[in-house]
Amino acid sequence: MTIEEIIETFDTYTKTGFNEHDISLALKRLIPQDKTQIDDMLKAELMAFEFSENYHDEKTGWGTYFGPMIVWNNLDGTAIESPSITLITPEMINYWEKRATSSVNPIIIARYSGLVCYFKNKVTEKKPSYQIREIYIKAIIDQADGDFHKYEVHTFRKLAGALQLAISLNHNELIKKCKDSLINFEHKHSQDTKPGLWGHTFDNLVGNKRINISDDEESNIIKELEEKLSRLTTANNESQKIDPWAAEAAAERLALYYKKNKKYEDVKRVVLKIGIAFDKIIEDTSPIQASIWLQHLHKLYLNFNLKEEAAKVLLRIRELGPKSASELEPISHSFEIPKEEIDKIINKITSGDIQEILQRITLLYIPIKEQVKDQIFNLYKKAPLPYIMGSQFQDEKGRVVATIGSLEDDLEGHIIIQVSQNLSFSSFFLRSVFQESIHKKGLCKEQILKFIENSPIINNDRLEIINRGLDAYFEDDFLISIHLLVPQIEEAIRNIIEFMGGNVLKPSKSGGGYHLRTFDEILRDDIIKKVLGEDTANYFRILFTDQRGWNIRNIVCHGMASPNMFNYEISDRIIHAFLCLGLIKKIRNYEK
Repeated sequence: MTIEEIIETFDTYTKTGFNEHDISLALKRLIPQDKTQIDDMLKAELMAFEFSENYHDEKTGWGTYFGPMIVWNNLDGTAIESPSITLITPEMINYWEKRATSSVNPIIIARYSGLVCYFKNKVTEKKPSYQIREIYIKAIIDQADGDFHKYEVHTFRKLAGALQLAISLNHNELIKKCKDSLINFEHKHSQDTKPGLWGHTFDNLVGNKRINISDDEESNIIKELEEKLSRLTTANNESQKIDPWAAEAAAERLALYYKKNKKYEDVKRVVLKIGIAFDKIIEDTSPIQASIWLQHLHKLYLNFNLKEEAAKVLLRIRELGPKSASELEPISHSFEIPKEEIDKIINKITSGDIQEILQRITLLYIPIKEQVKDQIFNLYKKAPLPYIMGSQFQDEKGRVVATIGSLEDDLEGHIIIQVSQNLSFSSFFLRSVFQESIHKKGLCKEQILKFIENSPIINNDRLEIINRGLDAYFEDDFLISIHLLVPQIEEAIRNIIEFMGGNVLKPSKSGGGYHLRTFDEILRDDIIKKVLGEDTANYFRILFTDQRGWNIRNIVCHGMASPNMFNYEISDRIIHAFLCLGLIKKIRNYEK
């Protein structure tokens, strides 16, 4: 078939139930094996039907309604997009404009004219004509009124875009036609349990001062949302199940409407209906799932200032915590490293005198952020799924203490998680190195004190506490050593700030005085990053204060640590952190 013959199979007055992607797939059969031989007409047609509508990803930088169908993120700050706006030529714009006026099917007319509307100025620096914009809006209305769609949700998006364009043209007749078409299309295709097929009249019409919506029209939109909310939160039979997520889509719109109109009792009424719906389905689910749903409900109540109800939900989450934790099962993976390889590594690290060994250990076991990033990207290429989905982290009582998003949205979170895993993995080697240094090199409390004694950030009056903490460490009394040493590390970090002329205080929220900045705030101070280096500052945050990391300081000092936490793995890392502080020396004429 030729290009013309393929287009003609779609471009009729009666052809319905297809979309632009179907045309693109049909045209791709004509692509020659040597893609450099694609002629200009085929290229223009292929691109015309491959662009994605209602594109919101601002990372492309186009700023247009149409965007690429696919974007490959290289995770190095670059991306490959297809199709690309850089391939559009003035000749393509002219071709699409002619096709918009010669075609008959509203889906095809809308696509050609829409591309001209949104790309002509960017490509040719000439504004699209008023006529082509009218053609585009009318074609969208014809699609909706004639039910030309393949998927209803796409028509809703097209109508919303057409409405905004009509408003920008200040074309009252087209604004009214878009409004009427949107109302009629939603009335015809709305299904309670499919939120994507309703709510569009509310989102685009209610409260929009540029649209002349009558009191009856607004009242009917609100009435329909109320009826949906009632059906979705009370019915529970074969034909209609309770659906709190769909109910939430209705209730949030209603709550925003009532809040704007200062009907606060109605706000509370509709939001609490979501809670009632969740309560009915929580009865038959697992504690973990129930906890996740209640966390969502807690945020929702807070969003609408239902503080008392939110507090009650929080109590329920706490009660479910132990049950959720009991459902979790550990996942382990084992592998073998030949003993001769381990011995080789340990012997290399523990060569030389003890002070050289301590310095080598200190530098070797500080995680390097850039290396961790490379590790993550390599793991992502091999197994992308864990990096696409978000994660939650629970403490031993089942309380959610932290979340991370996808790799694209939360690179820092994934770095913290990977560093934490690396620290656990390297704990075996760190313990082996310390034990070798103790038994064969004479590592003892005095040697560690000697390593840190010249550091200006460790005050002499704290050495007795450190001395006792080290005694406990070398006696394997990790409970005592951890409790004694962690606060001294925090104090030493504060001393860096004060030594450099920084501030460790902040105003108290009550009493009119001041209190110390938190350890986490101190570790994020630019002074700390400059003195310790960004890698060590990140390491200390992950080790001591970040809930996504080991969080030792907060877990210990807030009484959340269980007895099994006071082990050699944690203690070795605290000793290593002290050794890091021993690297800090006073330099004269330091420029702040």
